[in-house]
Amino acid sequence: MIWALPLQAVIQFHRLGFLAAWRDEWFTLQVVPQPLSQIRTTAAEVGHPPLYFVLSHYWIRIPWPPGELVRLRAMSVLWGLAATAILYRLWLKREPRAVQLWVIALWVLSPCLLLYTRMARSYSIQVAAALPVLAAATEWMRRPRSLGRLLAYAALSALLLYIHYLPGLAIGGAVAVAFAFRRDLSLQSRAMLMGSAALVAAILYLPGLGAIAGAIEEWLSSSSAPAGNYFLDQAVRLGWWFVSFSFGETLSTPALIVGAALAPAILFCLYRGVVRRPEWLGVVALSALFGYAGVIRWTSFPFTPARMLFLLPFFLMIVVKGARTTKHGTVMLCALALLYAAGDYDYFSRTGYLNKEYCVPYNQMAAVINKESPTGGTLLMVDEYSTFAEPLMEKIRPDIRVVPLDEEHRASATEDAEQAGPRTIWLLRHSHDTSPDAWVTGLEDRLAKGRTVTQRGYLPYSAPERWILTWLRGPGQPRYFYILLRYQ
Repeated sequence: MIWALPLQAVIQFHRLGFLAAWRDEWFTLQVVPQPLSQIRTTAAEVGHPPLYFVLSHYWIRIPWPPGELVRLRAMSVLWGLAATAILYRLWLKREPRAVQLWVIALWVLSPCLLLYTRMARSYSIQVAAALPVLAAATEWMRRPRSLGRLLAYAALSALLLYIHYLPGLAIGGAVAVAFAFRRDLSLQSRAMLMGSAALVAAILYLPGLGAIAGAIEEWLSSSSAPAGNYFLDQAVRLGWWFVSFSFGETLSTPALIVGAALAPAILFCLYRGVVRRPEWLGVVALSALFGYAGVIRWTSFPFTPARMLFLLPFFLMIVVKGARTTKHGTVMLCALALLYAAGDYDYFSRTGYLNKEYCVPYNQMAAVINKESPTGGTLLMVDEYSTFAEPLMEKIRPDIRVVPLDEEHRASATEDAEQAGPRTIWLLRHSHDTSPDAWVTGLEDRLAKGRTVTQRGYLPYSAPERWILTWLRGPGQPRYFYILLRYQ
């Protein structure tokens, strides 16, 4: 901890505000200044427990210079540092020295951890809260008749549910199943113990039972799976999760090639680590299974690693334990640590973001629009189907009229496109049209009639990304994530 915590703090606190707020962070910024009663209502409406937003509500009131976004990200970093200390104290202190060093080194350098613990979201506090729950569950399963361990597990489980439903329910379900298959206890004892733990947790979580019931009902009625091949979606989701946990989500082309070469070695180390059967493997594996079942109905594939971040420490532990049993394991771990350092550099240089929504250059876009728009009569159309542009709207000149392209404004946008004026029209859109019947692409064609078109691309896809997109969607894939068009 003497070197790990300072190193992690230096990496995590560096330039906290250099990325603009992305969609979920923007939601956090809108919620946390509200009164506490409204925060609870809003959190329940989106299927989220209130504790993170309540803590953030008071945190942003601390009088220090940075803006609210940087303050919220700083709180996330502090929870990430707490998670590191908890990981060492509860999970690594009993491990061999080499395992301790390698797990902590990879954890601190992990580009996946860097990405998600610098966001104004609850990901890092989920990790900090889930690690004690899993530790308490493991201790309780060693001595299931210990009242103190039962109460500790139940209380920590209730606390985790106040932070986020997914890890709380996933771990709770995993522990219940693990208990159900124990052979050293009678069926009556198993039922009594699990019932007691569930009752204590329910009593402690009594104020939130209605909200969690509503969230579960909404989850049962929702599905984020695409209309296409379900099995292909699962393959992409699992692949994205593996890449994120193994190498992070900021990979330049050289790093992507090195990562592809290391992937078989990491898979082999995972296998060797699983074969060694750590004591906690069963509960953690079941937690992963239940958590994944929750994620696939709730979010699209790029957001799987964020929701499952509480499992990253155990992923790294299995990899390290497996690598320690192989002849060249230390060489592989050294290569992985160097790749992690490269991924951290790519993060700060805005290079190789797999999910490019995290690093949209709103300042650059706004500067172009403001500079090249005549005073008065300029129109900016924004594709609301697949583009998040609220941070851009804050930077646009007030005399530029903004028209969101959605169902509500569809008729007026079409009318604006067919009229002779205004002299200058801008269109910001995602390069992949997700509007009904490709309506945005049709509008783009109508805007081009009788006007000179200038196009700018932002966030270019790398060659490997274009190859993957072509494999998934067919030929003719775009070269950029966002396109800004100017019609004169």
